[in-house]
Amino acid sequence: MKYFYCVATFHSTYHALQFEKVLKERGYEVKLMPVPRQVSSSCGTAGEFPCDKKEEILKICEEEGIIVDQVYKVEKKEKNNWLSKLVNFNMKI
Repeated sequence: MKYFYCVATFHSTYHALQFEKVLKERGYEVKLMPVPRQVSSSCGTAGEFPCDKKEEILKICEEEGIIVDQVYKVEKKEKNNWLSKLVNFNMKI
């Protein structure tokens, strides 16, 4: 069994909270989670979302002024998670 999901990281908790709020209001399946250890050993909040919605979600973030630091693709396998960076996406308003 394996499946994929994407994780967006943020420079601030404010942007993570806005990410969740705005996207849920628009009907997207997103949830906040701790930043995966493979990404950073420091504390932080990340947003999980379906990878097939990445372009739409990043466009909404840009329109709403939500600054996304980076986007990663996580492949969950039976016992291990594989993580790859999808985008180095610094958005500036």
